[in-house]
Amino acid sequence: MKIIYKGFFKDNSQLPIGVLPKNAVKFKTPDTLYKQIAVSVITFIPAGLLVALFVLGAYLLHGDTSTVGFNGWGMAVVLLTFIPHEILHAICFGKGAEVELYARPPAFFVTCVKPLSKARFIFMSMLPNLVFGWIPLLIWMLLPYHGGASHMLFTASVFAILLGGGDYMNVFYTLQQQPNGSMQQISGINSYWFMPEEKR
Repeated sequence: MKIIYKGFFKDNSQLPIGVLPKNAVKFKTPDTLYKQIAVSVITFIPAGLLVALFVLGAYLLHGDTSTVGFNGWGMAVVLLTFIPHEILHAICFGKGAEVELYARPPAFFVTCVKPLSKARFIFMSMLPNLVFGWIPLLIWMLLPYHGGASHMLFTASVFAILLGGGDYMNVFYTLQQQPNGSMQQISGINSYWFMPEEKR
């Protein structure tokens, strides 16, 4: 796997175009900002409910909600995860993949035209959110209150989860539209799925 930094993202013409099979099916995605916001809300509802369950778990374990709190150090930690977040995405494309990294303030994103299985694409999308969001939130829930350190961990994990909105949408589309046994490939700004035999 090789990461190539491509600088600031300006328009879709910068993105690599993949060689797709003839019968590749383009994912159906929202064509307006309002529809994109609607899908974001759909994906954030279960994420928000899960965060609430972690907070409830912390209360049941420790008897109070003193561990719930936000601070600036946690926000600083989140900023430091922006590049590692994209590196974790990139690693999942595997051996021989050329992954392009773009800066799109205030964050970054990666893209790669190498096809991935449905399960691997979902894992690729979720891995950074697990590493920087859900696993730290689990640790926060299990640990007793440690003042500012607890608030920093809570802040960093919750905001890392919230920043994964685009990843959750990708998983939502994949689960909703992509058949089992098929492959997914990014080409330009769009994603496509196809059955392996159609690639031959």
